[in-house]
This record gives sequence, structure tokens and C-alpha cells, in this order.
Amino acid sequence: MTKQFNILVEIKPTAKDDFVGWQADFNMAIGRAPGLISLEFLLLAKQLNKWMIVQCFLNSESIAAWRLSSEYHSLIVKLKTFVLNQNLKEIEGDDSNGKGNVTEVFVTEVSPGMEKKYLAWSSKIHKVEAKFPGFRGTYVQFPAGKDKYWITLLKFDSIENLENWLQSPERSFVLQESLPLISSLVSHRVISPYSGWFASISGTGVQPPLWKQTMLILLVLFPLVMIEMKYLSPLTNGLNYALGMFIGNAISVALISYPMLPLAIYFLKWWLTTKNVATTILGTGVVILLYMVELTFFWNFM
Repeated sequence: MTKQFNILVEIKPTAKDDFVGWQADFNMAIGRAPGLISLEFLLLAKQLNKWMIVQCFLNSESIAAWRLSSEYHSLIVKLKTFVLNQNLKEIEGDDSNGKGNVTEVFVTEVSPGMEKKYLAWSSKIHKVEAKFPGFRGTYVQFPAGKDKYWITLLKFDSIENLENWLQSPERSFVLQESLPLISSLVSHRVISPYSGWFASISGTGVQPPLWKQTMLILLVLFPLVMIEMKYLSPLTNGLNYALGMFIGNAISVALISYPMLPLAIYFLKWWLTTKNVATTILGTGVVILLYMVELTFFWNFM
């Protein structure tokens, strides 16, 4: 079972803006932590400005490594200056988060030589989006090896709040600054949990654990994104930005819904629905092996 590490704080009334900036810095730092699954900033009591920072990791070892890191230590020291009476509570336990949320996935190809400027721009836009209602967190995966794509996961508590941010004048203004820095951008939307897909398609009525659903979504989404970036983006570069984005999203959503996800569920149903520990470990190993096959293929041929 995945592990959850929570931080409970009450922010000083005079430090609200500082805390928003701190969230952006925290997002960037924890995004590089091994074993991270998700990050959420939950406003528990608006009047008192009480927050819970929910960090979901693969296991307790990943949490321990993150808590012992110098980045985490410096961020906590800074956070305490914003917290009322410096009262900060850290809680570790099993992941029981069943709340729904929606995530927008952005796959960005940064122009050569623009990496540092893009990183600075990313920090700027994260500070703006963190001020919008329903913001849950941002995860940024940096390119590794020959990979040239930056993957950003932007999470909100509802489709309405996400759309409010995506259509906002504030985002449009900041987004214009990124145009000279990037070569292409593709986005996809993932609504979580994926209960309708998995319970109905598998035909068992059993809802698989969220971490298994997430692993399977990644398994089918990654090759679609890579193929779109390689073959579709050059064809839509001459179109209006919104139209090109719409075409890419329409194709990817259609292919995920059918046939990609139904096929993946059909062949891995034995792993998705089992409660047997040995079978779960075996199936997880199979999915990780499939990840490696995908990475090896696209690493060498794209």
C-alpha cells in the first residue's frame, strides 16, 4: 500500500502571499523526490487559513529519504516563519485519499538553450495558479538522458475550478511569455479516480486501487503522447494554438477510451482485481517491465 505524509499548518494572516510563493517552491523541490506519487494542498478552514499538505509516496523509505533531504529541511525552516506560533504537525500513515480531482497533463518540448529561462517561467506560473480556488498542486518531471520533454501535472479539485484557471486572463498573460521558450506543447486531461472506466470495462464490479489505475493510465498514455509529439505536432504547428491543442486532445482521449484502455484492462484484469499479495507484486513487476519496454523503444527510435 502506498504511504501518505501530511503536514498540518495554520498560516499567519499576514503571510498568505508568502505561503503561495512557498507552495510553488515546494512543488518544484518535491517533484524531484524519488517515489513521489502525488501532492495536494488542501485548505481545511478558510477563516483560520488552516492547510494540510498531502504527499503520497510509494513507500515509507521514500518518505524518509525526502524528510532527510536538505531541500525538505530548508523548505520547512522557511515554512515555519509563515506558520502561526511556528506550530507545524507532521503525520505519516497509509494512503486513504479517495477524494476526486482532475489533473491536466502538459508535455512540453523546450527549445534548445532555453531550459533555465523555462524553469524560471515555470516557477512564475505556478505561483499564479496556486492563488486560484481548488488548486491541489503541481508536479514537474524534468527531462532525463536523451529525453527532451518536460512533463507537468497540474491538479485541481474539480473540472470547474481547473477550467476557471485555464480560461483565466491571468494564465493567458503569463502563457504568452513562454511562447519564445518552447517548440511544442501537448496537454491531456485525467479525471481521478477512474471508477467509471475500470469498474464497468473490467466487468467485475470491483474497483481496483487508485495506484493500480494510475499505473495503467500511465502505461497507455505515455506512448500516445510520444507518438503525438513526433507525428501530430509538426502537422498542427501551422494551426491556431487552441485548434491544434483540441485536435491532439480529441485524438488522445478517443484512443485511451477505445481501444487502448479496454485492451490494457482486459489483459491485466488478473492484477487489477486481485487481493493476493504475491499476484499483486507479480503484476506490478509486469507493468514496470512494460514501462521499460516503452522507454527503451522510444529512447532508441524517436
